[in-house]
Amino acid sequence: MKRLVFWVIGGLLFAAPCAVQAQQAATADKPVPKVGDIHEYAKKFATVECSRWVIKETNKNGFLIAQCKDNLAYLSVTNDYNLTKIVTEDGEILAEFKPYLPSISFPLKVGKKWTGKYSGYTADDGFRWVAVASCEASAYETVKVAAGELPAYRIDCVDNWELGNMSGHAYSTSWYSPKALAVVRVSNPRFPKWNMELVSYSIK
Repeated sequence: MKRLVFWVIGGLLFAAPCAVQAQQAATADKPVPKVGDIHEYAKKFATVECSRWVIKETNKNGFLIAQCKDNLAYLSVTNDYNLTKIVTEDGEILAEFKPYLPSISFPLKVGKKWTGKYSGYTADDGFRWVAVASCEASAYETVKVAAGELPAYRIDCVDNWELGNMSGHAYSTSWYSPKALAVVRVSNPRFPKWNMELVSYSIK
């Protein structure tokens, strides 16, 4: 039932990633985003249909804030820029994750594993759920997206979720590129509304 990270985002290119030797991958430290950095995605970011996200604040009350039109994404600075919520400028909640969506963990290296419990809400379908996410940086490889061919860490996750009387597992794969300072692709076969792909970026 997820997977969004900014740098943590439709229609994906399905060319197979090319493997890169793991020993060539240096550890990826926590990035240092700057005001004015831009990441543009194919159609949407997370489940919100807005493409061009610009960093407006790098640390306001503990959050990095990115804006797309009248939508604001809040990412936790102390928790590796994982997404906490997306709201409109009027305060309407479009998506929310408490304490945050545990999509990535820095420093990042092949073989690193992490888990995180969270609750989620998405306004487009009204779903509210709780989940435990277990993730692993499984490989360092080149992934082809609209923004180009980028060396990236492949992160494989499984979310064990509960929604009312229902429960299940959601498997997802995302690719984080240190070059783009972003998650550049997300694939979630069971819940494709979470699929994302980076179209272009501009970082300072």
